[in-house]
Amino acid sequence: MNAMRRRLERMINESQDSPGLYASKGDPTWFLRYQRQIYGVLLLAVFITILFPETAKFQYGDLREGKVYIGPEIIAPYTFPVNKSGLEYTADVAQARSSIAPVFQRDSTIAAVQTHAAERLFVQMHEQLRKPSLTVEELRGFFEKNGVALAVDDLSMLINPVAAGAAENLNGVLASRLALSRSIQNVVLPLLKEMFSAGILNVEKKSLATQPGKISVRSNAGEMLEDANYYRGPLEAQARFLEQLRADSELNESAARLAYKIAVHFLAPNLFYNAAETFQRQEEAVANVPLAKDQVLAGERIIDSHQRITQEHIDKLNSLTQARIERKEASGLWSRFSYSVGNFFFTLLLLIILVVFLYKVRREIFDRPKQLLLLGVTILLTGLVVFLANELNLPALAVPVTMGVIIVVVFFDIPVALAYAVTINLLMGAMRGHEYDITFISFFVSLFAMLSSSRVRSRRWILSTMAAVMAAYLVGILVQDYLNYLSLKEISRDLGYGLINGFLSSIFAYGLIMILEYLFNMTTDMTLLELSDLNHPLMRQLALQAPGTYHHSLMVGNLSEAAAEAIGGNGLLARGGAYYHDIGKMEKPEYFVENQARGRNPQEKLTPTMSSLVLLNHVRKGSEMARTLRLPQVVAAFIEEHHGTSLMSFFYQKAVEQNKGEYVSDTEFRYPGPRPQSKETAIVMLADAVEATSRTLKEPSPSRIKQMVDHMIDERFKSGELDESPLTLQDLTKISLSFQKILNGLFHRRIEYPKSGPTQADEEDKHEDQNTAQS
Repeated sequence: MNAMRRRLERMINESQDSPGLYASKGDPTWFLRYQRQIYGVLLLAVFITILFPETAKFQYGDLREGKVYIGPEIIAPYTFPVNKSGLEYTADVAQARSSIAPVFQRDSTIAAVQTHAAERLFVQMHEQLRKPSLTVEELRGFFEKNGVALAVDDLSMLINPVAAGAAENLNGVLASRLALSRSIQNVVLPLLKEMFSAGILNVEKKSLATQPGKISVRSNAGEMLEDANYYRGPLEAQARFLEQLRADSELNESAARLAYKIAVHFLAPNLFYNAAETFQRQEEAVANVPLAKDQVLAGERIIDSHQRITQEHIDKLNSLTQARIERKEASGLWSRFSYSVGNFFFTLLLLIILVVFLYKVRREIFDRPKQLLLLGVTILLTGLVVFLANELNLPALAVPVTMGVIIVVVFFDIPVALAYAVTINLLMGAMRGHEYDITFISFFVSLFAMLSSSRVRSRRWILSTMAAVMAAYLVGILVQDYLNYLSLKEISRDLGYGLINGFLSSIFAYGLIMILEYLFNMTTDMTLLELSDLNHPLMRQLALQAPGTYHHSLMVGNLSEAAAEAIGGNGLLARGGAYYHDIGKMEKPEYFVENQARGRNPQEKLTPTMSSLVLLNHVRKGSEMARTLRLPQVVAAFIEEHHGTSLMSFFYQKAVEQNKGEYVSDTEFRYPGPRPQSKETAIVMLADAVEATSRTLKEPSPSRIKQMVDHMIDERFKSGELDESPLTLQDLTKISLSFQKILNGLFHRRIEYPKSGPTQADEEDKHEDQNTAQS
């Protein structure tokens, strides 16, 4: 970011220093003098035009259902289809997908293989059960070898069936085993064939994208559309198998569960889901979903003036816009770009009006490329925000245009912010398809934003600005929506957008102000507020090294702030500049009278020329400190300008007396300047002189204070020190009254209380006075 800032400063300095393409003789023409401003406006207009939507896609974007249409009657210029809304098209696409039956492929070999395997298992199981000495472990090994897992209870029941309890010999036990085994076989094998014949799906139906009412079954015989309820997935087939075992057989519960555990090993899917084929058929169905739901004939009335808007009107008007886009894309080159050309000239006209306003009303901004560039960057940033809102199809109320107004009023002032607000709100309406319904609310909110942000006097200003912007949105939205007879639901929705907009505008503005302040090296009231903190390291250093200068600076700050507020200047800037105007005295504080102890004045040992050099050095040293500590340039200007080119008359007169009538040039006894260039630096010059002189007043009274203040101001005025500042005579009168009010409060008469006797301080003062008299 430092590199970016250096490049920006170099570009600005080059634009300020370069003389431009002037005529060879005489003064440059107006165009040649301001060619950079002109090119900048043209370039900005091009960039903004690029951010416009390609065509008037938002021409009817602010129409709302239930709102009264107050525009002219709209007749269809040609026949065009009425497109479905996004929700309608999405619903139709979902319906098209769900209408496609999932495709399954039947594998006829599965049933034969699994049934044959089950038959072979039962044959081998019969042979095992004929063994007289068969144990549980042997039987478990047999089943595990065939992939069937049975519990100990199940194995025990096969070896010792319940029916064997009535048998008295081994033959009876073996017969009972075989009887149970054959009963299970006679039940399982038919059910397996029945389940395979119906078909077992390899996926659960609920895992499919849509719950099918039908499925398409492919086999060697062809493809059939079947009822999906007839088919079961793996888990459902197993549950159905157990249910039929219990219902359709003579097996008891234990025997039925044993049969199920044996049979489930052979219950395999024989219908396999063909996802690729199903997806292809769904895509074909989606491709056949029509975009249009109706048609408007040429010459048909779409909507009449003062008619309540319905969703049908909105759909038809949006379809008309789309039809215009398609016709322009299919037409000639000029027809395709005519809309962009119109937008360029519209944008250029708005920017020209803004620039002319600056030229006539705020010439100092127009003449300074840095400030003009900052204003252009803010316009471009706001344009980018509107562009992103258009791309995301956000409603106009959700576009944080107020962000730019807050930035401009913080960097400049209310008149500039007002001109900016008019420009940017009209520009936003143009970028939204030249629909200006939102302009009223946006401009109304902009007024509240600039009024709440114009004076930064605490760190909580962002919260007050946020509250003001959100409140303005609430009022503006309620007024406009009630006038348009919108429903409570629509009003609530708009209020939600407004509150979010107010919050985001303030947050974005706060962040961008800090970034732009750094990049453009410009100082806002936020920075001045930080510099005015008496806990600032430089102020604490001043209080420790030069306490007299510190208190003098505080008093000058109070005088300057009040005077600046009285004439409509920046009181915060005047106070901040006053606090730092004498920081150069920290190098040799003892040479300045406010820091000297009684009877100790090192200046008495110096020649007048050396004394003047000491005084001159505090300005030079202060400027060096300001650069080293990176104080803002507007604050550093107070250090350089607070003495202007004034004469150090005391030392000059002393030099004249020492040279016994010989000519003494006053050049060495004048400050190098420059003279005050702004109202605030001129005020600090006057406050500095008035505060210092007020300390010499004996028995100050309102009349003496008035005489002293008027004399000091008149002296600076007659010596030409105020010639380069924008102060007027009326301003000087207000400044004088402001100074007098504060000094009268400072030097007001106090009640003298009776004393019981001399204090230690009185004795010290008396002793000091005697020493002074003797010397």
